[in-house]
Amino acid sequence: METWAAIDVLEGAAVTLLQGKPSEKTVWGEDPISYAARWQDEGAYGLHLIDLDAAFQRGSNREMILGIVRRAHVPVQVGGGIRDRESAEAWLDSGADRIVVGTMVYKNRDLFLELLHDHGPERIVVATDYRDGVITTGGWTERTGTAILQGVEELETLGVSNILATSVGKDGTGSGPDLETITQIRRATKMSLLASGGIRDAQDLKSLELAGADGAVLGRALYEEKIRISEVGRPKK
Repeated sequence: METWAAIDVLEGAAVTLLQGKPSEKTVWGEDPISYAARWQDEGAYGLHLIDLDAAFQRGSNREMILGIVRRAHVPVQVGGGIRDRESAEAWLDSGADRIVVGTMVYKNRDLFLELLHDHGPERIVVATDYRDGVITTGGWTERTGTAILQGVEELETLGVSNILATSVGKDGTGSGPDLETITQIRRATKMSLLASGGIRDAQDLKSLELAGADGAVLGRALYEEKIRISEVGRPKK
């Protein structure tokens, strides 16, 4: 299973949000660059870098995240506020292996399809963040009205290869992953599936793998050292 270490950056700090709410954040002790070096050295498959200020349309941490991308020696995917061609291609040209997009898929479908065609599906991950079974966008604040399984099936018909399914209601809670939905998604698609939200420990990773996830994005459990990358961070063969 692929283990992606999440580094969510808000106002220059590494943070974890509770259920996607910026008002309910935990700020971790080290700076994002130090965490990036640590997770790589400990064996993470890749780095999952999210600019939360850009996602909430209130600023940017581009230079800091760009520094991490340039120093990385593992795969890197970057997301947060990528809603136009300029920002998408700037990250793809910067050395990021993949970009993570969500809002664009539902608000500017034509542009999304152009990027998918121009850069190939392997360089784009579609974030299917969901709450109460419905996909959300706009920094987790807007409900699309599209059920998660319907959205997943539609993405596959568009030629998408990689999706990230995040249970927003569980994100940052340490309450356990949404295994039922992950199992349903796996049955509905052959796309590569990353899971996120609520992951507590190594047993949850095993359960996600059995449910059909190809990888997981690790946040709070990693920072609280309830999961040690050195023990679970081995690339999927």
